Amino acid sequence: MKAVKRIVIILIVAVLLAAAVFASLFLTEYLNNTSKDGEAVTVVIPQGASGKAVASILKDNDLIRFKTVFVMRLRGSDYAGLLRSGTFQLHKGMCIDDIIKSLATGGDQRETVSFTVPEGFSVEQIAAQLEEMGMFTAQEFLDEVNNGVFDYEILDCIPNDDGINYRLQGFLFPDTYEIYVDATPHEVIDIMLGEFVRRYEGLENNSDRDLFDIVTIASLVERESKIDSERATIAGVIENRLAIDMRLQVDAAVIYAISGGMYNVDRVLYKDLEVVSPYNVYQNYGLPVGPICNPGEKSLEAAMNPESHEYLYYHTDEEKQDGSHIFTSSFSQHNATMN
Repeated sequence: MKAVKRIVIILIVAVLLAAAVFASLFLTEYLNNTSKDGEAVTVVIPQGASGKAVASILKDNDLIRFKTVFVMRLRGSDYAGLLRSGTFQLHKGMCIDDIIKSLATGGDQRETVSFTVPEGFSVEQIAAQLEEMGMFTAQEFLDEVNNGVFDYEILDCIPNDDGINYRLQGFLFPDTYEIYVDATPHEVIDIMLGEFVRRYEGLENNSDRDLFDIVTIASLVERESKIDSERATIAGVIENRLAIDMRLQVDAAVIYAISGGMYNVDRVLYKDLEVVSPYNVYQNYGLPVGPICNPGEKSLEAAMNPESHEYLYYHTDEEKQDGSHIFTSSFSQHNATMN
C-alpha cells in the first residue's frame, strides 16, 4: 500500500509540475512584447481565414506556441478583423503583437471602410445600415446574427428562447469600426463581439444578475436615457419594480416590438400597449424576453451598478427640454408632477 501511495503522490506532483510549466509558458507568451532574431519563415494566409485559422497556420510553422494566446491578443488589439491574406515574411522570435501587425499591414492590400454604430442601435438598424453601405443584404447579416457560430464564452448566457428576435441583440458593441469592404457578415459580427468582450471585462460589476439580464436591463436604460447622470437612476427604477413584481411599463420596449426594431415610431399610442409580444412589458411581468438594442458602455455600467433609491416612476421633464426626467416614489406623486 505504501508503494501505491508513493506512486499516487509522485503522479500528483508530476501533474502539478506539468500544469505549472504550462501556465508559465502560456503567461510568458501572452505577456511578451519584445521580438528577438530568429529563423525566417514564409507563411501564406488564405482569403477569409478566421483568427483561429491564422493561429493554426502560425503554430504549424512554429511561430507561436499557443493558438489561444494569439486569438486573445488579436481580439484585444487595434487590428482585430483587419488581418490580410497573402504571403508574409515572418521570423521565429517575433512577439505576437509584431506578428499581428505584420499580418495586418503586409500581404494583399484590401480596401477598408469606416462605419459607426450609435449607442442604442438595434441589430435590425445595424443590418439596414450595412446594406445601405453596399456591404451585403440586411437579411444576410440578420441570418448570421441568429445562426452564426462564434467562439465567445459570454454567449453561453443567451437562453434558447424562441421568443428572442435576434440571438446576438445587445452584444454587438456600438462603436466606430474600420472593416474591409469585402468583409463577410461573420467577420463584422465577430469584430463587434470582440469589442463587447473587451469593454465588458473592463467594467466594475456589482450586480448579482447574470450577463444576459444585465445586457437586457442596459438596453432598456440605453433607449430610455438621454442624460448620463440618470442612467444608474433608471436602472434603479427597473430593479425596484422587478423586486416587487411590478410591470416595467417601459415605452422603448413597446416601440421595439411595434417598429420591428427600427425605432421609427414617434410616440406610443394606447392601442400599442396591447400588442402581443414577449417584449411588451406593459402586458408582461419581468424583463422583456431579451435586449431591445445594443447598449453602450455607460448603460452597461449602470445596469451593473444600479442606484439605490425608492423611485418607482419617472417621466420626461417637459420644462427643462433636455431629455431629463422627474423621478417619484408613488403613483400620486407621479401624477402630480405631470404637466
